[in-house]
Amino acid sequence: MKKVMIVMLVTMLATLSSCNKNDQAVPSSQVTDATVLPAKAASYAVDNYPDATIDYVLLQTNAVASYIAVLNTTEELAFTSTGDYLGDGKQYRGGHHDGDTIHGDTIYGGRHHGGGHHGGHHGNEILVDSLPVMITDYISANYAGYSVIHAEYDTLCPEGAVKEVMIGISSSEPVKLVFDSNDTFLMQAIRILYSTAPLAVKESISANYATYQLSNKAEQLILADNSIQYSVYVRLNADRKKVRLTDSGIMVCVQ
Repeated sequence: MKKVMIVMLVTMLATLSSCNKNDQAVPSSQVTDATVLPAKAASYAVDNYPDATIDYVLLQTNAVASYIAVLNTTEELAFTSTGDYLGDGKQYRGGHHDGDTIHGDTIYGGRHHGGGHHGGHHGNEILVDSLPVMITDYISANYAGYSVIHAEYDTLCPEGAVKEVMIGISSSEPVKLVFDSNDTFLMQAIRILYSTAPLAVKESISANYATYQLSNKAEQLILADNSIQYSVYVRLNADRKKVRLTDSGIMVCVQ
């Protein structure tokens, strides 16, 4: 009988030890230097999120995702140790990959976007809860069901100082709304593949930036008057430009 009890005790201890090991958090550290990313990962971020910048990188040890790049839009990109893109970073934090929801937050279009306050990764961020009523009323009236993901101050040409508000709804690509300094709606911006831009836009870019490398993604801008423009991102070594054109290929401005 004593032998049986000892065996049972040893088995229970072994099981508890195994559970504790499985529950241990994956070792991680946070760095603000985006150059820690493998070149392949950095290129992916530039090519597919040219309108965003990397706030910081989360380094994980013994995890599926070795790198999680957190963008200034609060979107997160997970990469392997060699820089291969895995998906939404929130799904890979702590070594997990849990499907479509993580920690009670919602995934929009395969990416994570929480609601409410954001912690202020950079000085131009606007707390979601402090957005002007004129902006929140506009969103409620024109984008029913959408939630505010992120907001920040920015400067665009030719508009000047603006407020950019990113909104999301389940299973759809996030939408960026732009308002002027008086909180009047100016335009919405949606990421698109550059290859789907109008031929006139691509011909204009080819004629003026033949030696530049193009990002995979561009932005389609639908202005308040329903006219359509495009922001195209080009780079030549350290020289990076955002070229804005009408849908007929006429240059609006270069930033």
